[in-house]
Amino acid sequence: MTKQEFKNLVLPSRDKFFRVAFSLLGNRQEAEDTLQDAFLKLWNMRSRLSEYNSVEALGMTMTKNLCLDKLRSYKHRNQNNEEVETLTLHSGSPDPAQETELSESLKTIHTIFETLPEQQKLIIHLRDVEHYEYEEISDMTGLTVNTIRVNLSRARKTVREEYLKHQNYEHRKN
Repeated sequence: MTKQEFKNLVLPSRDKFFRVAFSLLGNRQEAEDTLQDAFLKLWNMRSRLSEYNSVEALGMTMTKNLCLDKLRSYKHRNQNNEEVETLTLHSGSPDPAQETELSESLKTIHTIFETLPEQQKLIIHLRDVEHYEYEEISDMTGLTVNTIRVNLSRARKTVREEYLKHQNYEHRKN
């Protein structure tokens, strides 16, 4: 496989790989480093890529595994400098109170999301953010479609319940 063929085959999935790495690691630099490691692995096995049904699924699996390895080896959770992306409302003239409320809600959801088990985080990201089909997620993770559905349901339920608990607490405080 030539360099150009590799670029045409693998690079279109770069953004998807990055979003998964960033969602798992929570740090832009570490996500970029992990992405480079995944591309290097794919490059080193470029002569065998034609053996795989989906190079994107292979790359996604590699990215996920590298992230999980990093999380385990560096005890990433203890060193995590949380990067919270800011969201700007583009609805005419933004109401500062609404912006503050939305920002706080996003921070709360992000915090709740970070407490989910790694597998649930990955599945909810692949399904709800990347919009992969269950079968594609199954190919990437090696889990059955049924297991994916159960994990997704549990993850959504946990986020919903914890968010509502937080909202009720905040409402009672005020």
